[in-house]
Amino acid sequence: MGSPLSLLCVGIDAEDRSAIMEVLRRADVTVDPVSKPDAEAALSFLADAEKLPDCIVGAYHLPGIDGIEFSQRRTSQGMGSAVPLVLLVENSSESIAVSALNAGVSGYIQRDHPDAIDQLADRIRDEIDSARFLGDAVTESVFENCRAELEWERERFGEIRRVLSHDLRSPLNVAKGYTQYISTGTNGGDSQENDRNEPLSEIATALDRIDSFLDDLNVLIQQGQPVGSPEPLELKEAARSAWSRSHTKKARLQIVAKEPLVSGKIMADRERTLGLLRELYTNAIDHGPPEVTVEVGPLSDGFYVLDDGPGIPEDTREDVFRAGMSDRKGRNGLGLARVKHIASAHGWSVSVCERSECGGCFEITGVNISAG
Repeated sequence: MGSPLSLLCVGIDAEDRSAIMEVLRRADVTVDPVSKPDAEAALSFLADAEKLPDCIVGAYHLPGIDGIEFSQRRTSQGMGSAVPLVLLVENSSESIAVSALNAGVSGYIQRDHPDAIDQLADRIRDEIDSARFLGDAVTESVFENCRAELEWERERFGEIRRVLSHDLRSPLNVAKGYTQYISTGTNGGDSQENDRNEPLSEIATALDRIDSFLDDLNVLIQQGQPVGSPEPLELKEAARSAWSRSHTKKARLQIVAKEPLVSGKIMADRERTLGLLRELYTNAIDHGPPEVTVEVGPLSDGFYVLDDGPGIPEDTREDVFRAGMSDRKGRNGLGLARVKHIASAHGWSVSVCERSECGGCFEITGVNISAG
């Protein structure tokens, strides 16, 4: 490349920036870098730029919004949507990969992958070459790179599922068996044996919880697999079907019927969408009063689920979808994480919304709506 490359780095720390520049320099690539600390600063830069950068490199985890939301905003606001964007992702998942590609991200590199910086520099050069010589066209090589990344993710998740199903399950079953054996052998009537049985009962309960958690975690991974063949689904029908197995006698479901989903349908996997709705219903019922009202209604590009319960504290809204987050005894904290994974598997986004007239409120956007 003859002329210097214009590279916008968003949320990339100084050490990684220096490493990227060094790799490009060794490849005889001259770079004119611009660094912005977060998405807002980068969007402002793009809005005011006389000449757009040749490529954007962004961290997936950015202050305020993540790299996928950054890509969606620059596209919706017309800010350099044709400029290649490569994300540097830590702790990635296959669902993140699918959501990133659906959001217009050109590619992403695993930060913990061997030679991540070298791969990132190669991707920058490939993306700029493609953009300069082919305009907005997407080449087969780009798709091949994406396929390779997704395949690597699938292999990693396959290994995790194997560990959950076999490597952890086997010693767990052994521990449960020995606990039951010891408990049976100490089922006498004296107080000393009863005192010995109490901690054994606690151990058995803890092992049962681990067993249940492994089942739920396995389901979480399965539901995060990309949806291959979505089908038209009526939101009203799905909302009612999910409610039939979620509600209590006093809780009430309210469905708002208005455009665009009165005459149209969402493109989705039915069972996983029902699972997403059930988790949101359960969250409202668990945290709200016995007579809580849950409302489901359409958005211009998706739908929302809200309730009239106490709502979600502002300082915890960014963490509610993280696996393990639960404020109720006996809960494994995977419910809203499952919502996030199911949404990502469809290429949707899910967020906690702010509505003064309601309690908990969730918006699912980026949904493909078909004609009726």
